[in-house]
Amino acid sequence: MINYSIALRGNPIKPEEPKKAYAVAQCTSVLPLDKFAGHISSHGCVYQRADIMAILLMAVDCMKEQLLAGNKVELGDLGSFYVSLSSEGADTAADFRPDVHIRRVRVIWECGSAFANLLDEAEFNLVSSRKVQAKVLKAVKSGETTVDLTEESTDTDSGSTDSGSTDDSGSDSGDNPLV
Repeated sequence: MINYSIALRGNPIKPEEPKKAYAVAQCTSVLPLDKFAGHISSHGCVYQRADIMAILLMAVDCMKEQLLAGNKVELGDLGSFYVSLSSEGADTAADFRPDVHIRRVRVIWECGSAFANLLDEAEFNLVSSRKVQAKVLKAVKSGETTVDLTEESTDTDSGSTDSGSTDDSGSDSGDNPLV
């Protein structure tokens, strides 16, 4: 079940247009490597958690090595991984220096068939936004029995500041504290 909240966001290119409601994914929990390895081993695997962790750690090291060697790594249904470069332009090709002009190396994940259309299998559950959750938690900790969700919050949301995108990075940057 994928938890989501709703955030009202304006179009930064057309600020005069009314805000629209967008879904924002809310992570239920974070699964660290050791717990993920334990989960894999609980699915009838002959390997123990420690064995799976070692293989996953080695896979990360080897993938990094292969990406830095300029290779694309294909992992079947998981998908492919390759690098993309962000750089500043130089006036001419002769003026281009990688140590000056290349600003970032990004790893791109191209999803495989197992992830191509998760929408077909996904179930969704509407939950309170992080802003509302934070207000309620603060009230509970201070012993308050009511929470005013209509007042504008001065708290900044932890997460994406891209108010115009439909990114599901797990943050709510909308202005309406009720959603």
